[in-house]
Amino acid sequence: MHYNKPPLSVADQADLLRDRGLVCNSAQRVEHYLSHIGYYRLSAYWLPFEIPDSENNGSRNHKFQLGTSFDQILSLYIFDRKLRLLIMEAIERIEVAVRSRWAGAMALRHGGSHAYMQSEQFKCP
Repeated sequence: MHYNKPPLSVADQADLLRDRGLVCNSAQRVEHYLSHIGYYRLSAYWLPFEIPDSENNGSRNHKFQLGTSFDQILSLYIFDRKLRLLIMEAIERIEVAVRSRWAGAMALRHGGSHAYMQSEQFKCP
């Protein structure tokens, strides 16, 4: 597969976003986040702020709605990151509880604290 898009420096990526109508109060700040998070990772968060291309059945034209700021996009990214961390914490608690219950049940039913190491307990029917 051949890709036609040339790579852009972080400064050029920031310029491209500004050219597409993104309000950037600090070029240095935008470049900082682009270099630490990445253009393509952040691009998922600016999709809701893009203007649909009415001439091409609503496909992307990569232009931003009037007044869209980098801070709006960054806020959405930060919200998603915090939500993901909360979900991972909840999943971790569930995982530990299930594993604890499972290990206890295995120990009681199959002969001791190391029953989970008995491979014959895990044969598929």
